[in-house]
Amino acid sequence: MVSLSLKTKTLIALLALGAAALQVTAVACSVNPGPGPAPEQSVTPSPAEGETADIDQLLTPEVRDRILQTVAAEVDRPAAALDIVAAETATWDGCMGIYEPNQMCTMIAISGLRLVVTDGDQSWVYHAHQDGQTMVQNPTAVSRNGLIPDFIPPQPQPQPEPEDHLFRSVESGGLAGIEHQTVLLADGRLLKTENSTVVAETQVTPAELATFQQVLEDQRFPNLHRLRYVTAAAFADYPTVQLSARHYQTHYIDLAIDDAPPALQAVVQAWEDLTAQVQ
Repeated sequence: MVSLSLKTKTLIALLALGAAALQVTAVACSVNPGPGPAPEQSVTPSPAEGETADIDQLLTPEVRDRILQTVAAEVDRPAAALDIVAAETATWDGCMGIYEPNQMCTMIAISGLRLVVTDGDQSWVYHAHQDGQTMVQNPTAVSRNGLIPDFIPPQPQPQPEPEDHLFRSVESGGLAGIEHQTVLLADGRLLKTENSTVVAETQVTPAELATFQQVLEDQRFPNLHRLRYVTAAAFADYPTVQLSARHYQTHYIDLAIDDAPPALQAVVQAWEDLTAQVQ
């Protein structure tokens, strides 16, 4: 077993704190996937907080217009050219659920919404109060060239998480029907499985572990939580990939990775570089 650095121990402690917080609060917040605010200054979002519904049920015409006018001014597009294509409920902290390294967030529960707004080419994700009076853009989540994100649908039987894992990728949905999973454990082991059977294992160095951990922080991985960047190919039995760091989770399809947020591209590339040794 490798000797863990202080930075890696901090990461493990924060992720463990997030898992425990899910049992006692539905308050959403940004939690550091690496070094950052002390645990007592942070709360975490519940992965079950998102409740999708028809947009007309979640947004009154007045709130919808207010949101579109705000976005139009921020992204320099006519409001008539914009559309709210996805919305779900959320509970925000004082930072409106936007993660920034070393940022302190007030531990309050604000009932709000997570929104996807698009002009058909570029798409933006916003975190808003329910009345639309206050809203902030999630800058990590911007996509382009017609790749419009939506939200990860509820999973009736969530996949169990590997114990003490720092990061995981699960590729599923292909014609072959094989689920490929690669897991980075807290002790530096990388495990590759096919349909739950371990087929390869290796050990990464503390330096490699720290480097990947730094990528997650630099790219603000928690800001991609609950977002899904897929195309119609995913419904034609082309595999999709789920990335997760404990309860933070995002999905993508590699056919569209070039149009996904640059942060997601950077995480995917770093993960591929790290896991190449267990192929």
